[in-house]
Amino acid sequence: MFENVSIIIPFQTDNGPREAAFKWIKQYYASVMPDAELCLGLYNGSEINKSKAVNQAAKRATRDIFVIADADIVYDPKIILDAIELLEEAAWVVPFTEIYDISYKATKYLLRKQSKWPLSVGIDDCVKVNWIYEGFAGKLNVIPRANFEAVGGFDERFIGWGGEDDAFSHAVNTLCGKFVNCEGKLFHLWHPPAYTDTNKNNQKLLNRYISASGNKYETLKIIKEREDAFVKNQSLQLKQSNKAPISSKGKICFMILVHEQRELVKELIDNVRNYCPNSSMVLYNGGDDPTLCDNLGVPVCPSSRKLERGFTTIYFLETMEWLQEMEMDYEYLINIDSDALFIRKGYEDFIEEQMRDTDYMAVKLRIPEEDWYIGNELKKDLNRWENLFNVNPFYGIFNVGQVFNKSLVKALLHPERKDKLKRALLKTISFGTDEIFFVNMAKELGFRIKKYPLNTDEMVIRYRPYLTLDEIVYCFNDIHDSWLFHPINRDKNDLARKLIKHLGTEYYTRRYRSERYPWYENNQESYMPSLPITSRFGNEELIVRSGNFLSHYWHDSRKRKWYKSETFAKGVTGTPVWNETNSGKFKVVSKLASGGIGLWWRENNQKGYPWFGPSLIINQDVEPIMLTQLEDGTTILICKYGDRLGYWTSE
Repeated sequence: MFENVSIIIPFQTDNGPREAAFKWIKQYYASVMPDAELCLGLYNGSEINKSKAVNQAAKRATRDIFVIADADIVYDPKIILDAIELLEEAAWVVPFTEIYDISYKATKYLLRKQSKWPLSVGIDDCVKVNWIYEGFAGKLNVIPRANFEAVGGFDERFIGWGGEDDAFSHAVNTLCGKFVNCEGKLFHLWHPPAYTDTNKNNQKLLNRYISASGNKYETLKIIKEREDAFVKNQSLQLKQSNKAPISSKGKICFMILVHEQRELVKELIDNVRNYCPNSSMVLYNGGDDPTLCDNLGVPVCPSSRKLERGFTTIYFLETMEWLQEMEMDYEYLINIDSDALFIRKGYEDFIEEQMRDTDYMAVKLRIPEEDWYIGNELKKDLNRWENLFNVNPFYGIFNVGQVFNKSLVKALLHPERKDKLKRALLKTISFGTDEIFFVNMAKELGFRIKKYPLNTDEMVIRYRPYLTLDEIVYCFNDIHDSWLFHPINRDKNDLARKLIKHLGTEYYTRRYRSERYPWYENNQESYMPSLPITSRFGNEELIVRSGNFLSHYWHDSRKRKWYKSETFAKGVTGTPVWNETNSGKFKVVSKLASGGIGLWWRENNQKGYPWFGPSLIINQDVEPIMLTQLEDGTTILICKYGDRLGYWTSE
């Protein structure tokens, strides 16, 4: 339940009441969150430096989610589970709205009792504080490790009392996204008040953070001034949070230009995390909505702005420049578009192998034909380009999947070259320079270049037409050295897109396999949720196999609670798949324990929403992957048999 959580606690002993309370607090965490990692940061000597203690604890942490908690508070552990769920959308979470001071007498009584939740004292033994102000993010917060590192942790220049929590809040809100509050109560154990002098420099430093709030460049400048150990050690790498460690053989960073459709951006992020687990990624928001990438848990280039179609090459240089400023640790930088998706693992190993003998690689690298549209666009501004690279002949490529090694990136960003290149890209009238500019600059600067090695690469990474369901199935079955696919239609109902998501069902359903859900079971093998759908009722709904039974659940978004409607099937195994038909009917298929595939359906237009089935639709040993319906009413079921995919259709 808390296997991926590190609890970060700063502490300074008084060898008295604080020490006694903290001993009880540690027992509390061992009791109610035993699978979390407890990381302590100790104040040394007489100097109070909470920031240094937090950073010290963070350096010891090995998990992906940080719970940063004061050493004298307790709370219902469920608020942490709620906060973790909110991290699917939020950059970080402050999981409480109320704080209660436990009285001296009640604290003394509590410390004699077993550390557990619920507490052995009641709300009547506490006094609700009235000093919480808007934007307060101290005491307790939940933040992905990646976002903590993105701001360099806490600023250790705050010495003495006050300012560090607010400065951290402004930094994270600006660079990663604003925090989300959820309802919850904190209980503060009594201890003698500590005498602390307010450091006047703290307020001056905090005022600088406040003035820079909302301005990513100004906030980064303040952070980069710091000389504390956490910033030095972390180098503000903005690494993406992943359970898998960064590969020691090679480090990939994907830079992704996005424009719109937040849900599909999230889908792409999950797709990369699933199929390239040892890689990091950053986003550039080139669309109209400045909030498009907020709270997605992925760093966003601070110079992001709306870019016109065909004139987006500047995003490469601005992203490269930002990553260099942040000292991002990578070996290979790869461009992928928002309409690209992976269908299997292996791309990381492919890049590692192919880049051993080159510095730059791209799809369809060649000296282009005379009538190439992009080549003719280059000729419209020929004087500008021939001042930068040889144009007789020049090379062309396809944009998606360009791979740069770090040495090439450094050469492009050389101080005597960078501004000249940026001016050219900002002033050019040539359309589509991303398919000409970098390959020719690499050649001009003496770097090695090559094309993707397989003939099929140009089939799966191309301009148009959109890849079809048939092509995805064919490539999955017969072209095993194919990983990245482009273009996938940016329509959530596109069949190729839906199949790719269903191929990753095990990854996508991980978030639904925790104790906060009503179908949770300690034995993870005994149950399996389906992918959820958003139905015509407006609810998120899914099917869960529990043992050999199937049950339907729906989510009340207003109450933020899941409800079980009915158990409608038995004698099943495996992972159920389902869909909502064009007429609004629910259809579910699942493997039968007795063999074959069964079909159940719910009539949503009838009173009581009755379920029917099963109907044996396939009498073979196959694994259902995706159930969908075409506009003409034809139902398509895609199943896996061995390591291949196959179709089954019905009217």
